[in-house]
Amino acid sequence: MQHHSESRRTAVLSLLSLAIAPTLASAEEWPSKSLTFVVPFPAGGSNDIAARVVGEGVRKRLGQTVVIDNKPGANGSLGVEAVLRAPKDQHTFLVASDSVSLLPLFRTTSWDLTKSFTPVSVLSYQPIVVVTSASSGIRTLKDLQTRAREKPNQIGYATSGQGSLQHLVGELFSQQLGIDLLHVPYKGGGQAVNDVIAGQVPVAVLGAAAVLQFIKAGKLVALAVSTRSRSPMLPDTPTLSESGAADIDVPQWSALFAVDGTPPPVLARLRRGVDESLAEPAVKQRFTNAAMDIVATPPEAFLKRMIQDRERWAKLIKDRKISLE
Repeated sequence: MQHHSESRRTAVLSLLSLAIAPTLASAEEWPSKSLTFVVPFPAGGSNDIAARVVGEGVRKRLGQTVVIDNKPGANGSLGVEAVLRAPKDQHTFLVASDSVSLLPLFRTTSWDLTKSFTPVSVLSYQPIVVVTSASSGIRTLKDLQTRAREKPNQIGYATSGQGSLQHLVGELFSQQLGIDLLHVPYKGGGQAVNDVIAGQVPVAVLGAAAVLQFIKAGKLVALAVSTRSRSPMLPDTPTLSESGAADIDVPQWSALFAVDGTPPPVLARLRRGVDESLAEPAVKQRFTNAAMDIVATPPEAFLKRMIQDRERWAKLIKDRKISLE
């Protein structure tokens, strides 16, 4: 009887080893050709910069070219769908941002970043900054609150797009300060910055990468940052929480994702290549120059936070009646 059960156990183990063997073999042979990092935004933005800098480090470590494929359109959906349509050979990956993860909250999509993909590594974080022009006379968030109460729905704030994370942060701190600002969406941060400096729009809520150089040049005044603690980039600028908007900790992020179902050995090898690249002093400096922080975040913790954040945003979108229109 004992001999029979041992024989059966041996047979089961043999079958298991046969099932596992192809996965391990493919991971050892991976990557067998160039990798593609799809960026669902135009070249030149934070996601694109992060993808190119990290892609170069991954190329050196894995010995294969990393192609950066910019596929902008439909608020990021075109790029996401291109990755899901790509051959299932673990050579195509997505470099996405918080704004892409929010899309399913606004409209029906065939995908969901938290379910259709697996985070490989967080590439960068940057604070969102509330700024005004040097000539506006507004110097603190309290000043903005006072003006907004005098003129409800008349004080405009610019962001890089309707339904963007910046838009949601603007609505969140407005809700908490008991004010109503007028949202003025732009197609990207560049024109928004120009119009705030020129006095066309009083305030902007934008990622640090779009505004830092103008703050340092004295053309913009930083009123608050969206992270829990003050940013090393702007140590003299208070947080939104310090300024009266309670418990706001919302950095913009950029992360590398693999399609769900990617074999764990492939994920581990790519993650190691990315993490080693991010640890390089030269890479850290390039991120700092682009107003981005590198903060080591385990993928499991990052996924958990994505899901929690989505629940919070879903409630805000409903309460404030925010849409993509």
